[in-house]
Amino acid sequence: MHPTADPALEAQLDRLKSHLVCHSDAEGFYVPVAFGDPAFHAELPGGILGSSYRLLEELIVVAPAIGVELVNRALTDGEAARISQLASSEHGLYRELCAWLALYEAARLSIEHKTAIVFC
Repeated sequence: MHPTADPALEAQLDRLKSHLVCHSDAEGFYVPVAFGDPAFHAELPGGILGSSYRLLEELIVVAPAIGVELVNRALTDGEAARISQLASSEHGLYRELCAWLALYEAARLSIEHKTAIVFC
C-alpha cells in the first residue's frame, strides 16, 4: 500500500483537524497563537493557517511512534543530536525523523520568539 493511501492518514485529512497532517509543506503559515482547528482561507498561501502550539502538541504525540524520546515533553540536546545523525544516515525512518526534527524546532522557536513559521 502506498503511504498516502493509509486509512489513518485519510481519516485525518477528511476530518481537517490536524495542524500537522492538513497543512501544506510547500507554502503557508503557522502562527504562535493557540486555536483549535486549522483555519482555511483561499486567499492564504497554501490555503491553511496553522497554530504553532497545536503543531508542537501533535509532534509530541507522534514522537514515540517514530522512536523519538522526549523528557517531560521536551527534546533534549542529546536526543536532537541522535535524531539528526539518524536523519542524515538514510536508515529506517530517516525522512520522518528529519521532518519531525525540523518541524519540532520551528514550532518551539515560533512559540518562544513569537514569530510565524513561513513556508514559501
